[in-house]
Amino acid sequence: MVKQVVFVGLLLSAIAFACACVSAETVIKYAHWNALPADPYNYVKAFEEKNPDIKVEFIQIPEAEYSQKLRSMAMTGTAPDVLCLWEADLADFVRAGWVLSLDEYMKGSKELRLDDFIPAVKQLMELQGSLYGLPWCFATEIAYYNKDLFDKAGVAYPGADWTWEDFENLAKKLTIESEGKVDQWGCDAIGFQGLWYSLAGAFGDKIVDEKGRFSMGSGTKEFLNRWVALTNAKVVASPQITTSGVVSADLFMAGKAAMAFNGSWMTSVYKDIQDFAWDIVPLPKAKRSYSTLHTGFFAINAQSGAKDAVWRFIEFCMSEEGQKLINTAYSNPSARLSLLKKGYYKVEGPKGPRNWDTIERTAEFAEWGYVLLPPGLTFDIVKDFNAAVLGQMSVDDVVRQAVEKAIDILGEDRVVTE
Repeated sequence: MVKQVVFVGLLLSAIAFACACVSAETVIKYAHWNALPADPYNYVKAFEEKNPDIKVEFIQIPEAEYSQKLRSMAMTGTAPDVLCLWEADLADFVRAGWVLSLDEYMKGSKELRLDDFIPAVKQLMELQGSLYGLPWCFATEIAYYNKDLFDKAGVAYPGADWTWEDFENLAKKLTIESEGKVDQWGCDAIGFQGLWYSLAGAFGDKIVDEKGRFSMGSGTKEFLNRWVALTNAKVVASPQITTSGVVSADLFMAGKAAMAFNGSWMTSVYKDIQDFAWDIVPLPKAKRSYSTLHTGFFAINAQSGAKDAVWRFIEFCMSEEGQKLINTAYSNPSARLSLLKKGYYKVEGPKGPRNWDTIERTAEFAEWGYVLLPPGLTFDIVKDFNAAVLGQMSVDDVVRQAVEKAIDILGEDRVVTE
């Protein structure tokens, strides 16, 4: 009988201990638009293995619904503990008080230092008055060129410090026309919207100034006038019209354009090219070097009941182990300078690219720029950019209407008028 009592007592103690262990496990919710990568690159699984006291409940939200869904969740107090916010969303979440400052966490971190991040991180911190998010990785915009077409024409490849004049001269030399028909374009049309803002920024417009205000004017006019002239001269391909809007066929990938401006993520697409050698270079410099950064920011929900656990997750994701998994899985570079140099993101095909220092060079001057503005505004302005190229609007009207649209959406205090 005594043995039975002792056994029962031990059993109850074991059960109580097990329950205590279960209840001691912290559960945090984490949302993202991308599915988690499979092993061995599943960074959530890697974190849980190193932190058995924390369980991460992953929530995938479709990319088309992501921004609005997170905003709705924040307004109803149901947002996940770990937020990976797009640039414009981060700015709004900061203004609404929905995310926590990371300043004190960074000061206490043995893993992370602010001076180890690309310059744009500190610039954003200064704009927002505090550090509210850390880039889970980043992408930017660069130039691509077909080495075979350059070689065939006996033209030297563009260098890292090439200028807009260099670009125009190369594009003209590499355009081949016969009987009024273009057989080879000097440069493909602009397909990705960010390029419009990056090239306008290269001509001197701030796009988003140091006070967070929309700022476009003379630089945009000069760029558009020169781009329209190149298009009319059949040096740059014209955008194509479809029933769904303005798009551009990928003439570069087809070997029909000697150059193209596009996102850095296209390196993982072009790696499969077999027909010609190609490489990358920073966007050409006009009045300055400029390119746009694209990312998502790890942030802490200000209403989370497990803030320290959330920081441990973010700190792991930004560590070398976490960044190596993320960079490799998604083919995007780390915003940490020390890890960017290690090149975990590189995906090289048989024909290119080779000039990977292009990404590091671009990271030195790239800014968040237009991505800090409401997408509805920037998408709408891009329609007018294309209209100018197609001769449907004057360049002056495009810029004037862009400023008017910005004032209507942002308010006069958040728009610079020349």
